[in-house]
Amino acid sequence: MKLSIFNITSYFSISIVFFVAFSGCSSDKNAYRFSIKQEAEVDTLHLKTINIFLETSVSMKGYVNSNVYGNYPLKDVLPFMVTDLNTTFNLKSNLYTISDKQRKVTYSNTIFFNKLRSGSLFNGKSSKLQNIFTDIIDETASETVSILITDCIPDLGNVNTMTEGSKITSHIYNSIAGKKSLGVAVFKYDSDFNGTHYFNRLNNKGAPITKRPFYNKILENRPFYVWFFGDKILVRKILSKNVLKEYNASQGYNLSGSLVNAGLLDKPKSGKISVNSKTNRIIIKSVEQKKTAMFTLGMDLSNMSYLQKEQFLDTLNYEVYPSYMNNGIGFKVKDKKTLLSEKIKDKSAIENTSYTHFIQPTLYEFDLEAETVSINIHNRELRWVSSSNITDDVDVSEAELEHKTFGFSFITDAFKKAFPEKSPKLQIILKKQQRK
Repeated sequence: MKLSIFNITSYFSISIVFFVAFSGCSSDKNAYRFSIKQEAEVDTLHLKTINIFLETSVSMKGYVNSNVYGNYPLKDVLPFMVTDLNTTFNLKSNLYTISDKQRKVTYSNTIFFNKLRSGSLFNGKSSKLQNIFTDIIDETASETVSILITDCIPDLGNVNTMTEGSKITSHIYNSIAGKKSLGVAVFKYDSDFNGTHYFNRLNNKGAPITKRPFYNKILENRPFYVWFFGDKILVRKILSKNVLKEYNASQGYNLSGSLVNAGLLDKPKSGKISVNSKTNRIIIKSVEQKKTAMFTLGMDLSNMSYLQKEQFLDTLNYEVYPSYMNNGIGFKVKDKKTLLSEKIKDKSAIENTSYTHFIQPTLYEFDLEAETVSINIHNRELRWVSSSNITDDVDVSEAELEHKTFGFSFITDAFKKAFPEKSPKLQIILKKQQRK
């Protein structure tokens, strides 16, 4: 019987607002109270099972190429991940190969890893990725996280995948829509690749091996992907241990947030602005294009996974409300080492905080009549996701294939559609204080 995590897993969502009220009302005209609002899931779940699926279609064999020196991270990513997961969570991961169907690995990990390095695992039949994704997700039970390693190249068989690829999107979407507890993360690795095993969307038109377009060539920067599925609290928990290293990019969908300890700093600041961290008050005296103002916020991101940190470090995820003020505020995010390397006064005040990173909003223009201004930090789908997609892989050059996967968007669009971001992960709020 298939057991769905969504039937038996419960979770709680809490909204937390941090602020210190002013003692009395400010007589300053442009005084703002600083506060932070964020949503976080209460961790009530225990991780009991990890299932790891390795797609073993023939095309995956190009990522190991054991007889040629080069950059083949798959040979190490999987063994190290298994060891780190088992050690960190004190359990034994279940290993599966999967192409036309799932096969549980019944022999030792040592034998499995040797077969991985030699490439002898990769002789499976053509994979219907839409079925692989939905089967794994549907069979992921409560207290379980499932991990899939695949090149993400879709194949509809006798149907034209290029023109009918939306069938893949709808198939996955129909399976995950409404599964509010599902958390998803994907990590991208670039690898050298034995082109003899490359199959384009036409399966090389059935040409014999010596007539294939990249026969006996080593392609560079071919992507493969590591996917995580499970209850969003468990996925967050497993990712917080940072068991994946040296990946090129990552993206999360519907992942549970964790609390961020954040606060206002008296310094560094610049321009006609005053800051009082004890009362959480900012007074913006004036802002002009040539007379900007800047203040500093601290954040403790030490307990976050690398994937979650990237949401806060990428200023493209920052949005100002009201939206007409978006172009009037710029952002820089610095780690503690970088900030302390600058010429600033009273470095001990920064050294003694628990903050690991610092946001510095620079005000080029600011509407002093605005009653509330918020800086919203989102978990948007990052640009690498769309840029990794190539719409056709027939009769293309080696250079065109670098960093790209044919039909990748057919897969990712399903998750983007099923889990649109409805609210920011964190809001930094400046609310104007009323004068007496």
